[in-house]
Amino acid sequence: MQDQENRPYHPDDSVHPAIVRLHVELEAARHGIGVLGELEDAERERVVAELLSAVPDVASRAAHEAGADRAVATIQGFGGTGSEDHEPTTALWDRLVLTAVEAAVAVDAPAAVDTDAVATAAASDRAAHHATA
Repeated sequence: MQDQENRPYHPDDSVHPAIVRLHVELEAARHGIGVLGELEDAERERVVAELLSAVPDVASRAAHEAGADRAVATIQGFGGTGSEDHEPTTALWDRLVLTAVEAAVAVDAPAAVDTDAVATAAASDRAAHHATA
């Protein structure tokens, strides 16, 4: 019998691995925000930039792999857990949660239509129709 750590994932498992990764990323972000005050300005800016790109990226991947609803629910479970002691860290946490939700929801949004490509294809179809008529 395989141990629990090495068993393959099955769709009927209660927690999708992508949701677990998202949860871990959110925990790390929350911890990272908590120590921002201890960093020099340049380091702090790099950490903030990393958080604002990494968390939405993981949220998007989780939404793609496990579904946007599950990813958004996971993110919203962290929504009110920012630091209440410092307004800047709370604002950063709120921004992070918002961008993560936006990234997860964007996975289910219909793809944007390239209007130039549609117009070119339509013109090409019209030209082909007139040439054969």
